[in-house]
Parts: sequence; C-alpha cells; structure tokens
Amino acid sequence: MHLADDFLKTLSQLSDLDRKITLKLAEVEINSAEILDQVDTREQILLTLISIINENDELAQLPEWHDAIKRTQLTVELMQKKTAELGSDLKKYRYGNKSVQQYKKFL
Repeated sequence: MHLADDFLKTLSQLSDLDRKITLKLAEVEINSAEILDQVDTREQILLTLISIINENDELAQLPEWHDAIKRTQLTVELMQKKTAELGSDLKKYRYGNKSVQQYKKFL
C-alpha cells in the first residue's frame, strides 16, 4: 500500500505543477526560463510515476493516472498553441521593424 500512497502523492504534485504551468502560459509576459524549469520538473515527476507503475502495473489503471495522461496531452497542446502565437507575434514584430527601417531611409 505504501507504493500506492507514494504514487497518489506524486500524482498530486504533478497536478499542482500542471496548474502552475497553465497559469504561467496564460500570462501576458511569458517567462520562458521559469516555464522550462517547471517542464523539467514535470518530466522528473513523470519519470518517477512511470518507475512506480513499472513496479506495480495495477496503478496504471487508476483514474488519477488517466487524468494525468489527459492533462499531459492538454499541456502539450497549450504549449504548442502558445509557441505558435509567440512565433506569429515575432513575425509581425520583425515585419514592423523592417518597415520602420525602410521609412528611416527617407529621413
């Protein structure tokens, strides 16, 4: 039972971290270093969970684990969406900057 308790405790940590990542991605000013640290921590937690599942396959059937998998999918989708938005913003910025440079030629 100790293994199951550790598993559920670690799943709770993962859930808390997922909330933090989601909040960080929703901010106007993205702190990529902070998000990267959180994603690295999340990866370590997932590796711990997978290790526990390898010791007890039955834990993989828990609804909490399936929720964690779903949250992982949603987190990845959110990160991809945010990356695409930032890429689009950067493209607009570069275009605007190029236009400013063109106008400066006339001054």
